[in-house]
Amino acid sequence: MRATTTSGRSGRARPTAWWAWPTVTLALVSLWLLANGAAMALEYSPLASLWFPPTAITFAGFAVFRRGAWPGLILANLLGAAFTFLRMDHDVAPERMLVYGLLYALAHCVPYWLVAQALLQSIPRNAAPSLARTVGVFLLGGVVAALIAAIAGVWVSTLAGMAERADTWSMILPWLIGDVAGLLAFGPLTLLAFRALATRLHIPVPHRLHAFDDLPRPPRAPAAYALKLAATLGTACLALFAIGQAPQHEPLLFIVFIAIVLQLWIVHTQGTLESLVSIALFNLCIVGQVYVLGLGEHALTLQFAMITLASASYYGLAVPLLYADNAQLRRLLIHDALTGAYNRHFFVELSQQAIRQSRMREQPASMLMLDLDNLKQINDHHGHAAGDLALAQVAQACRSALSANDLLGRLGGDEFCVLLPGVGHAEAVAIAQRLLMAVRASHYPFTADIRPSMSIGLSTTVDDTDDYESLWMRADSALYVAKRAGRDRVAQEETADEATEAV
Repeated sequence: MRATTTSGRSGRARPTAWWAWPTVTLALVSLWLLANGAAMALEYSPLASLWFPPTAITFAGFAVFRRGAWPGLILANLLGAAFTFLRMDHDVAPERMLVYGLLYALAHCVPYWLVAQALLQSIPRNAAPSLARTVGVFLLGGVVAALIAAIAGVWVSTLAGMAERADTWSMILPWLIGDVAGLLAFGPLTLLAFRALATRLHIPVPHRLHAFDDLPRPPRAPAAYALKLAATLGTACLALFAIGQAPQHEPLLFIVFIAIVLQLWIVHTQGTLESLVSIALFNLCIVGQVYVLGLGEHALTLQFAMITLASASYYGLAVPLLYADNAQLRRLLIHDALTGAYNRHFFVELSQQAIRQSRMREQPASMLMLDLDNLKQINDHHGHAAGDLALAQVAQACRSALSANDLLGRLGGDEFCVLLPGVGHAEAVAIAQRLLMAVRASHYPFTADIRPSMSIGLSTTVDDTDDYESLWMRADSALYVAKRAGRDRVAQEETADEATEAV
C-alpha cells in the first residue's frame, strides 16, 4: 500500500503512518468476524441467515477505504468460510478449502464493492447533492447486490458440496433477506464510524462522503430523543413479548408497525446520527427478542418490517433537506436578494391584502415611498459594488426602525416602499422621521465624504375607495416633492406643495 497524505485541521498535509493500513485491516477482520458470529442468531441454515450484518462492514469498508479494504475483507471471508467448513464438519482438503473460501469472498465482496462505487458516483462533485437519489441508489443497489451475492454464494456452496442442488432456490431468499437486512440496519452508521476512523488515522476519505455533512438538523434535545427512542424500542419489545406469550395470536405483530411510525417521528425531528442509531438499535432489539423468545417462525415477517422501517427512514432523512430547500426557494421568490426586502411582486400582493384587512377593521393604512439619496454619485465615484452595499445598509437601517407588522419592499433601483397597516397619518409621520434618523445614524464604510440619507413621500388612506394604487401614486408624488425640496426629508401628501424636513 503506497503512502498517502491527508490534511489536518491546520490545513497542512499530514502523512499517513505505515501502521494505518494494518490497523484498518485488523479492524475490518475483527468487526466482520464478530458480525458473522452474531448472524448465527437468525441462522436459517448453516450457510444462510435471515440477518447478516457483515454486509454492512463490507459495504462501508469499500465506500470509505476503497481498494485498501480488500485485504481485510478477503481475509475475513476466508476465516469465516473456514469456520463454516469446520462447524459443518465438512471434510475437504486445505487447498480446496482455500479455493472455495476465495470464491465465497469474491461472491460476497464484488457486489458490495460495486454498490459502494455506485453510491459514491451518485453524489455529484460540483453540484448540490440529492439525498433522495443517493438513498435510491443505496436501497436499489443493495437489493441487487444482495441478490447477486445470494445466487453466487449458493452456487459456491453447491460446488463445494455443502448444499444439495434441490435446496438451491430455497436458500436464495433467506440469504437475500439476511444480506439486505444487515446492510440497511448498519450500513450508513458503519460508514460514519469508518470515516471517523480514517480521519483519526489520517487516511484520505472520498470527498463525496462529506457531501451531506451540512444537512439541516433541529437543535439537539437529548432528553426528547431518549424518550422517543425508549417509546420506539419499548413498543417493539412489547409486541414481541406479547406474541411470545400468545404465539397463536399473530395479529399482535401489528404492534411492531406502530414502532415504525415512532421511528419515522425520530427521523423527522432528530438529526441524522440519532436516526441511524435508532435504526440500528431497533434492528438489534428485534433480533435479540426473536433469539431470546424463540420466535424464529416470525423472523421472516419481522425482517421485512425492519427493512421497511429502514427504507422509509432513509428517505425520511431527505425531508429536512427538502424543508430547507423549500424555505430557500421561498426566500428567493419573495425577497430581494440584495437587500432582503420583499420583491416588488410579493410586496404589492401583501400590501393589497393588508389594505383590505385594514379597511375591514375600519382602520387606516399609510404608505411611505423611500428613495436613497446620492446613489448615482456613489456608483460613479466608488463603483456599483459600493452602491449595492449602500442599498443593503439602508434597507437594514429601515428594518431596524420598523415593527414586525410593517412591510418593507424594494420596488426597483434605489426605491423602497413601506406599508404601515393600521397606522394613521400622525403616527406615520413619526415612523418616517424615525426612518430618517436611523439612516442618518449609519455610515458608509467605503467613504466618509457621502452621508447616508434618503427622501420619503407619505400618504394615508382617506376613505374606503383607497387601495394600493391610489396610496402609491400619492406617496410617489410626495416623494418627488421631497427630492425637489433638497432631499433628506419627508414630504406629506397633505402638504405636498411644501416639504418638511424631519428633525
